Amino acid sequence: MGSQGMSSSSPFVVNRSQVVIVKPSKATPEVSLSLSTFDNDPYLETLAKTVYVYAPPSPKENVHDPASLFQQALSDALVYYYPLAGKLHRGSDDHRLELRCSPVEGVPFVRASADCTLSSLNYLEDMDADLYQLVPSNVAEPTGGYNPLALQITLFACGGITLATALSHSLCDGFGASQFFKALTELAAGNTQPSIIPVWDRHCLTSNNFSINGQVEDGQAPKLVDFGEACSSVATSPYTPTNDMVCEILNVTPEDISQLKEKVAGEVTTLEILAAHVWRSRCRALKLSPDGTSLFGMAVGIRRIVDPPLPEGYYGNAFVKANVAMKAGELNNSPLSHVVTLIKEAKRAALEKRYVLEQLREIERTLKMNVACEGGNGAFMLLTDWRQLGLLDEVDFGYGGSLNIIPLVPKYLPDICIFLPRKHGGVRVLVTLPKTAMSNFKEHMINTLNL
Repeated sequence: MGSQGMSSSSPFVVNRSQVVIVKPSKATPEVSLSLSTFDNDPYLETLAKTVYVYAPPSPKENVHDPASLFQQALSDALVYYYPLAGKLHRGSDDHRLELRCSPVEGVPFVRASADCTLSSLNYLEDMDADLYQLVPSNVAEPTGGYNPLALQITLFACGGITLATALSHSLCDGFGASQFFKALTELAAGNTQPSIIPVWDRHCLTSNNFSINGQVEDGQAPKLVDFGEACSSVATSPYTPTNDMVCEILNVTPEDISQLKEKVAGEVTTLEILAAHVWRSRCRALKLSPDGTSLFGMAVGIRRIVDPPLPEGYYGNAFVKANVAMKAGELNNSPLSHVVTLIKEAKRAALEKRYVLEQLREIERTLKMNVACEGGNGAFMLLTDWRQLGLLDEVDFGYGGSLNIIPLVPKYLPDICIFLPRKHGGVRVLVTLPKTAMSNFKEHMINTLNL
């Protein structure tokens, strides 16, 4: 198990051009679109920033101007994904999101360059703050609302590129974002249309339309983890609050995963065993107060259980949160097998239709309270798994395959943990922790393997 510290010993400078607003290449409707209940979750309202790193094209390829290639591909993609060119706005009265689409609107697109090679930067494996030069800055809108999407392409001296997106989580979950990104690269490769045609249909996942066919009465609804109660007794750490946060990616090999699975009797998935291991290691590294609560939350996709099924091409949020709450002392002293069992039970419950309905109702209650998302202290761990999104699937648009995918998690959201795909098997685990706790975390991750 190795780590990739995201800190730079060789800063680089990115030269940005003026922002260009890219509009759809064909006429699109002028319309106001409502979003699903899941989309409206205020805890999701953030711009997810991701950097995709591509090797230089092979000599036989003829890609003279990758920025123009992607600018045109974006314009063509917006014919199908025109909502991403709209303006997103949350109402002051009902606190719901509204998306205003107009043919005159577009997506901010930035061309940039860097006078260094990707290899000299280790293909961005060891970067931190410098990475924010590669993503488009937020563009303020004086008339209200904001752009749900912005792109930046940066050309390096070696001919390699980074393509960075800032995409509203309120409009797309990871599955939907991957669908859009694949469409973009397909059009850049010369396809006349995306292989999957996007579908809006956000009404399918609203609390009014979601049905479980009378299978359960209101009084039988499952009890979700009470966030109010969890927050009132949340565990504390001697390392927080602090502004000295670091983000690192740990490489967990297939051999590491096999060793972990050997410690648990019965069938266990890589997601379950690694989630349990990371959660417990975080708890120990942060030295959480034993009588306080630590909460584990995991995104669980529901596309396969919705009835009637969501249409192919649906790219909105379609997941629920499977949650486990434990006293930090219990988590710290529990064997991995016990933590895995709790995570399995939470996953199983999250896939019940009545659980989905109750989470829809919970979001509706949250909207009425008009809450705002704030950063945590590390006692909570919110896991999202990107390994099955097809982000490393190669679409041949003249460049070598994707060498690296880097989500930029704001350091004021240290609770977020992301499992990333690894080309040679295993998992890349992205975590954000106080600098003084990170070394402890890595020690706990490794020591368990050696026990």
